[in-house]
Amino acid sequence: MKKLFVFSIFAAIFSLAYAQQPTIEFKAKEHNFGKINEENGKVSAVFEFTNTGVAPLVLNGVTASCGCTTPSWTREPIPAGGTGTITAEFNPKGRPGSFRKSITVKSNALEPTVVLMIAGEVIARPKSVEEQFPVQMGDIRLKSKTSPLFDIFRGQSRPDRIEIRNMTDKEVAVSFANVPKHIVLEANPRRLKAQETGFIIITYNAQNIDDFGGRTDEAYVVLDGNQILTDEYKLTISSNLREDFSKLTAEQRAKAPVVEFETRTVAIDLKKGEKKQQTVGLKNTGKEPLAIRKVTTSDRRLRITHPKTVAPSKSGQLKMEVDGNNITEDFTARVTVITNDPKTPSTTINVRVKLLN
Repeated sequence: MKKLFVFSIFAAIFSLAYAQQPTIEFKAKEHNFGKINEENGKVSAVFEFTNTGVAPLVLNGVTASCGCTTPSWTREPIPAGGTGTITAEFNPKGRPGSFRKSITVKSNALEPTVVLMIAGEVIARPKSVEEQFPVQMGDIRLKSKTSPLFDIFRGQSRPDRIEIRNMTDKEVAVSFANVPKHIVLEANPRRLKAQETGFIIITYNAQNIDDFGGRTDEAYVVLDGNQILTDEYKLTISSNLREDFSKLTAEQRAKAPVVEFETRTVAIDLKKGEKKQQTVGLKNTGKEPLAIRKVTTSDRRLRITHPKTVAPSKSGQLKMEVDGNNITEDFTARVTVITNDPKTPSTTINVRVKLLN
């Protein structure tokens, strides 16, 4: 009986404390803007709430899930029966498409955390000609001056194109200069009428080039026959030339060379004026000769020498040399080794060079 009495007292105290807390009640917890135009700028949603409790309500903080949404709210304590608002301002600039953002409300209410939502769809504003064609090149504008072709198998041909526009009120003839032999460039149309849009058609013939790995080629756009060989008129075409092993038979794969490196991390410490060399051993554990197709470094201060081939079951070395006279600070470099190993045709070795006092 005594235990029941004590329990009843605690229950009564708890119920009294519970009843004396503020309570936050929203008219709505979600607002959908529907379709909004980006060009019209920011939009706002107002969430109204009432303190339906008996104690003052205090909003401790209101945060949005995205920097595109800025909340503002009633800062002063709200008495029992009083009302307040939370305003969520959404900036659609640069955010075309559907969106759904949350606003988290923290208070001293019985329900201390409430999540509000705003949603809608941003209709992108029409872009100006300058925005559509951001690269200025004399009398024309281009969508880009670069053509990243990514991976291309040797022997393969790869097309690409760059959209261009004549910005003048006169006809402009488009041609090209210093075009590498393995690349064909053609303007379509060759003569752009006033304010006309066209394309630079790119054909990359990897069968006509003896190279492997990452490669960058350059050519120049010529307008009305005037050759201006400056960066303003330069086109850059990048590629990663790969050997095609897809046609190897199972027997050929079993006999293929296999490259194994003793390490893929190298540290070189040297003093100013000192030359330092470090070697990385490699072994061909396959049954056919290993051909080292190409070795490149991301930093020219690191010089690399290597064997061209390694016989089956034989070893070789990559020699890395740094001249302390040519460096003034620590640096890191990536060495890429390309071979005819079908399983691991490309290997990266990370090199750290530290200049000692």
